[in-house]
Amino acid sequence: MYEKLFNKVLYPLYETRIKRRRTLQYLNMFNESQWSGLEELKSIQWTNLKNLLKHAYEQSPYYKQMFDQLSLTPQNIYSYDDFSKLPICTREDIVKNKDKMIARNYQEKIINKSTGGSTGVPVQFALDDNSNQWRTAAAQRGYQWANCGPGQHTVHIWGVDVGNPTAFSKLKTNLYHRAYNRKMFNCFDFDEAEMKKCLDYISNKKPNGIVAFTSAVYNLAKFAEENSITNCSVPAVIIGAEKLYSYQRKLIERVFNTKVFNTYGCREFMLIAAECEKHEGLHTTVDNLFIEILREGKPVGPGESGDVVITDLHNYGMPFIRYKNGDIAVQGDKPCSCGRGLPLIRDIDGRKMDEITATDGKLVSGGFFPHLMK
Repeated sequence: MYEKLFNKVLYPLYETRIKRRRTLQYLNMFNESQWSGLEELKSIQWTNLKNLLKHAYEQSPYYKQMFDQLSLTPQNIYSYDDFSKLPICTREDIVKNKDKMIARNYQEKIINKSTGGSTGVPVQFALDDNSNQWRTAAAQRGYQWANCGPGQHTVHIWGVDVGNPTAFSKLKTNLYHRAYNRKMFNCFDFDEAEMKKCLDYISNKKPNGIVAFTSAVYNLAKFAEENSITNCSVPAVIIGAEKLYSYQRKLIERVFNTKVFNTYGCREFMLIAAECEKHEGLHTTVDNLFIEILREGKPVGPGESGDVVITDLHNYGMPFIRYKNGDIAVQGDKPCSCGRGLPLIRDIDGRKMDEITATDGKLVSGGFFPHLMK
């Protein structure tokens, strides 16, 4: 009942009418484009890429200088071979050149963000509000594949703000999660007592799914099994932030009598890829991002691994063009049987963060520390 109220009334009223954002419009576009053929998706992607390059050349001092040094203009880029002449952008490049990368016509309209540095140098970056709406819609589509879209009842075992937020900030955050029908548990303070509370909540409230750090939900599954807690079935578990290993997937699926939906994202772009209901790989969001998997600067073949290099097609505030985010992925070798045209990557091998065992025995995700430093 609440899910329908949220999606039909509350969410459109707030997102579209009050905030005047296009998130729902973009979500509808994504839900249509996912069923397009690969060639059609590539055509849309290329058009968006050309528009971005033109904007970056005209508005970003950093990219204007880069193009001029290569004796190139966006009009000269007719193919991927032409595009690949542009240099790879690294985290160090962002650190050194952030101010010059920001588009002149977006100087007063950017949202500043920062990465945690879990796979390299922490990065201060920016995006525009429209770009934020595109990436929010892309994430919502990916979660919908697990039947955990906006307004659907979910348990989140995720990182929360570190420190001492004000009472107003706490109230605002709590209202936000309650409106989205989420029950939050802090994965950075997930001791046995909290695990028991979480399992009791799942047993009593029967949420649609769990959204969690990989290590957090894996430790929860181990705790449930070790304590013979069996009444905690949940239809779906969406995991992210850390690499998922096959032994973790097997235990989580067995204990929660569920299916695990692996996702891959990073702070700079939010959701990059996600599993659908067929679980044959992770669909890449090529209708929002231009994704390359490269080895020694060349695209890898099917089933081969390489560096993840991404161009955000909709971040006009601070263009990210051919940005190497420090992760390694394995290229898919066949289309998914679900029928979606979004191509697959087979695995991610670049988010390995150890767990820390505290003196009281509590397991703390390695993700806590870059979160704290940020």
